[in-house]
Amino acid sequence: MGLFDLAAPVFARFAHRVYPDWARDDLVDFARGLPSGARVLDLGGGTGVLAGWARSARPDLRLVVAEPSAAMRRHVPPEVEALSARAEALPFAAAALDAVLIGEALHHFADPGAALAEVARVLRPGGGLWVYEFDPATLGGRVLQVLERLVGEPGHFFTPEDLRRRLLALGIEARYLAWGASYVLRGRKTETPPATAPPAYSGPPPRGRC
Repeated sequence: MGLFDLAAPVFARFAHRVYPDWARDDLVDFARGLPSGARVLDLGGGTGVLAGWARSARPDLRLVVAEPSAAMRRHVPPEVEALSARAEALPFAAAALDAVLIGEALHHFADPGAALAEVARVLRPGGGLWVYEFDPATLGGRVLQVLERLVGEPGHFFTPEDLRRRLLALGIEARYLAWGASYVLRGRKTETPPATAPPAYSGPPPRGRC
């Protein structure tokens, strides 16, 4: 049994408290801007916190939580579909989704570059991306990175500017809002595919803001 299977009851009860109010409000605003009946993936969604908030704001959304931990999936709200999937190999056709949500999950993915490429593949042109993450260029972000790796997690953290550039190379234009050690990034898949492949992950560059 893995770390997240063991911790599932704790996540089910307290995971929503990890997100600051401003990030939750931004997610709700993002969800409200999606088209009617949009198909939305909560990637690495754990117990479905983001999916639950999105559904509260927009009951018409068709929400799916992709989460490899069976114990976590058991706590996903019953009105939200939950499936077992790895971020690096999503079980969706190209351009099948209207939006992807990634909350505090990107740094857990074994291969974040492959995961981001999959996000770009499954998003339709014009589709939206919402990410909540921690900035490794801040003190809080560096501490969290050390703690993650101490418990055996990959700890692949990106500065918001690094993540923005990588997404742009995949055909997703993005902007971000940073507050303390955390940030929210919103992206939109462009109509024209990028001409070049994204660079390999090589650690965080100097901190940037947009």
